[in-house]
Amino acid sequence: MGKQSQGESLWGPLRRYVPKAAFGYVEELLNREVIYLKVTRPKKSRAGLYFYDEKCGRHVIYINGNLDRYNFLITLIHEYAHLVVRRQYGKAVKPHGVEWKRAFAGLMRPLLRVEVFPEEIVKVLALHMRNPMATHFRDQELLSVIKKYQRH
Repeated sequence: MGKQSQGESLWGPLRRYVPKAAFGYVEELLNREVIYLKVTRPKKSRAGLYFYDEKCGRHVIYINGNLDRYNFLITLIHEYAHLVVRRQYGKAVKPHGVEWKRAFAGLMRPLLRVEVFPEEIVKVLALHMRNPMATHFRDQELLSVIKKYQRH
């Protein structure tokens, strides 16, 4: 992600992709592990992807760069939850099973506040996180509320 100057975060370029109030939390999460994070060109089939690269011994996360800040943040935390589950359980659990749902909800909890998301999104997102789907893009109510706050 470019050369790092003294005092500048390795993850600084992500500031343009996530809500300002979420950056510190995102940075802290990403600094916990050896991660290759790439913001990619849009994919039609998925907004993000996580896998563990056995050859390089690192976690890999891809996120579509065309997502608005709210969808980017939710997708990033979704993919990071896969990393947490992989770290804790290995490959022995379902990708979007109960372990992942628990990890995802736990990672999102600190972000469910009006400093990060508009209040209307916080309410709908909190409901979504009670039993998160394999993709939040299937939650039409959540998408509808987020769409109201997207910059054009």
